[in-house]
Amino acid sequence: MRIAVILGSVLGLAAVQELATRGAVCSVAVPSTEHPEPDELAAQLLGAGWPVVRLGRPGLGNALLAWLDACQPDVVLVFTFPWRVPARLLVAGPRLGFLNFHFAALPGYRRPEPIFWQIRHGEAAGAVTVHRMEAAFDTGPVLLAQAVPIAAHDTHGLHRARLAVAAAGVARQLLAAWQGETAPLVEIPQNPALARYWPRAGLADVCLRWAEPAQALERLVRAANPWNRGAITTLRGQLLRVLGATALAQLPKPLQAPPGTVVLATGPEGLVVACGQNSGLRLDIVGLDEGYFTGGQLAALGLQAGEQLPEYLSAPIASAS
Repeated sequence: MRIAVILGSVLGLAAVQELATRGAVCSVAVPSTEHPEPDELAAQLLGAGWPVVRLGRPGLGNALLAWLDACQPDVVLVFTFPWRVPARLLVAGPRLGFLNFHFAALPGYRRPEPIFWQIRHGEAAGAVTVHRMEAAFDTGPVLLAQAVPIAAHDTHGLHRARLAVAAAGVARQLLAAWQGETAPLVEIPQNPALARYWPRAGLADVCLRWAEPAQALERLVRAANPWNRGAITTLRGQLLRVLGATALAQLPKPLQAPPGTVVLATGPEGLVVACGQNSGLRLDIVGLDEGYFTGGQLAALGLQAGEQLPEYLSAPIASAS
């Protein structure tokens, strides 16, 4: 079995290593983008003695064709590749085609950054889904799907790490099926009626909106940690990042206040902000230009109950000049 791999992030590294230990990887290609992760990944692979082919967006079709001619794989496994593979190669490529590892359930979470949205929505599980690649993104029939639980305190980074580990197991299952050790894979078409496309999270998506219930805001904080360094709000005209928080389902009546109001600020008890539905969000870890602090430390520095944390998009931010 000869497997070629297009590896765009560390999400697929454990899977590639798993296949390589079984002698199945014939070549690895890494895209050249403006982001540092592929370059770091290529350097890591080269340092481990793996030859790496770099792929750029200009001339991608010809570069892929030359690569396939050189390594003659049975299948190409694709992990977080940022560009479309030309349709002619999807049709006339290796005998088992191009298979994409999508790090979410399909068809409900299509597009490149589903992890944020799954945590934001409170899904109980994400998934590693292997599907046949088609001209459109994330639409092909599914060969394998493995659910990956999203624990109550999982951040984006923690769930991402769990997905990477799960992908190695999925790759092992693929290889076992291809080698006749398990039942043949059955391709299951996706139901287009259930398809949802989710964009990359933008600025508005990572802002704390205090009218929401605290439980929803706690999920947002986890969904934005670490890639955005947390969810954002403001404090005294300065950007405040919230990297860790705990939802309090119901504030006692003496602490109930308009959303965005600091209702508790003490060293021992921490920092609690009023949210929608009379709930509260305890800010456990926060970030300012001066550093990272616990909520209790921020209270000890002078933040007081009764102060407001204006939402970022509606508040003027102090200039550094």
